[in-house]
Amino acid sequence: MQYDTINYDALALVINKLGAQQEPAELHGTLTGLLCANSNAEADIWLQNLFPHVPSGDLLGDEAFDELKKLHKTSRARLNATDCEFQLLVPDDDSGLDQRVHALGEWCQGFLVGLSLGGISDFKALPEDAREIAEDIVEIARADSSYRFNGSEEDEHAYAELVEYLRVGVLLINEELQPDHAPAVGDTTLH
Repeated sequence: MQYDTINYDALALVINKLGAQQEPAELHGTLTGLLCANSNAEADIWLQNLFPHVPSGDLLGDEAFDELKKLHKTSRARLNATDCEFQLLVPDDDSGLDQRVHALGEWCQGFLVGLSLGGISDFKALPEDAREIAEDIVEIARADSSYRFNGSEEDEHAYAELVEYLRVGVLLINEELQPDHAPAVGDTTLH
């Protein structure tokens, strides 16, 4: 399936147009968490919670919101697609490992905010597998950023495995919380 996509840097420009302080990864994490909690959540819920200061009728704001609504539509489609093509929106491999790890932590924080916006305030109510992954996401979001990476192949491999774990974990959470909308992720493997 073909999707309208926006990359990390383009999303940063959209956020900048709104005069907001959110990081692109955090914003996408919030959207993803909201959609996992409530796949019927409209883009306006997400946008009003993240950008309450943007007045309606603001030309730059409306243009930016149009881009963000496309991201909402694409993210919803990818979360619920049978091809498991959902990806976390984090900096690409050309960015430094420190920057990517920081963005991953921001993405996780945003995801937790999104779950809360979607009405999930207590992980105890989640199915066991979803609860374990959500608890892991809490730990990743809390991770201390003081660790310095040397950019070794080992560090790169660990980062790639963590991103894949989160990607598949989010798909599993979505499947558990939205069984009528989400595809089965049983065939997806962790490397």
